[in-house]
Amino acid sequence: MSATWRNPILFVWEGTLGEGVICGFWESQIISDARCDLGSKRVFGGAILLVVSGLIVAGERNARAWFPASDGPSEKTLSAKAPVIVVGFVGGFVRHDNTVHSPVQLAARIRDEYRSGVQVEVFENRRREQAYQEILKLLDADHDGKLSEKEKADAQIILYGMSWGGAETVALARELGEQKIPVLLTIQVDSVTKVGQNDAVISANVAEAANFYQTEGLLHGQAEIRAADRASTRILGNFRIAYGDKTLKCENYPWYDRVFAKYHTEIECDPDVWKRVEALIRLKLPAVGEQHPRTD
Repeated sequence: MSATWRNPILFVWEGTLGEGVICGFWESQIISDARCDLGSKRVFGGAILLVVSGLIVAGERNARAWFPASDGPSEKTLSAKAPVIVVGFVGGFVRHDNTVHSPVQLAARIRDEYRSGVQVEVFENRRREQAYQEILKLLDADHDGKLSEKEKADAQIILYGMSWGGAETVALARELGEQKIPVLLTIQVDSVTKVGQNDAVISANVAEAANFYQTEGLLHGQAEIRAADRASTRILGNFRIAYGDKTLKCENYPWYDRVFAKYHTEIECDPDVWKRVEALIRLKLPAVGEQHPRTD
């Protein structure tokens, strides 16, 4: 895979990982089917620190520079008319507007920057059908109550979710696939399967999918996702986040979450994880200057 870097990048290549796997700080790209261990137990002994000329421009606005352009099957040309739809699901019994939680904070950052051209919504994980109906409404550009083949083909949908929300992300993508509606990207964070669901197999209508998980404690997420059709879906990676002795305080989270689901809660409040999730999402968004009026 060729890569074109448009901005200076700082990354760490850790010698303990498998060949071809790039891992390290959230500014770097991790595009591989291999698993990647991150967290407090970083191996710096044999690390190569590469600084491409110039200074690193931090901040979410440079997300595109953190990931090289890919030539995989997921490359799509963003329509100049259809809005990009970003839908997130919170985990557990969290409310969709609870700003303590990372999925809600991520949505707020994107919504604040994109006043037009991007529709961002967050739902409780039990509201998948509501999210599905909202997507259909947003895709119905001519407001005739049904989707044409063109309206379906023009869909630019990004789905992400935490815990039970990760499982709902996969289920919603599958439901959209039954209507032949494509999905640009799905992201699961410590995805926990609900009864009767399968959050390990990504439906063929999804162009790219990524999975972040941890394996410690009583509650942990899906360790491996795979494509139902490898020719249609690119699995960006199953990325293991290893905390070890590292402890995130997650002070604003309920005490019972921090006690009984310690590591599951830590991946949910880990800013490094969510910066990487956000970077992946922003790769699919139009440049701010290319925004167009909302359709609603």
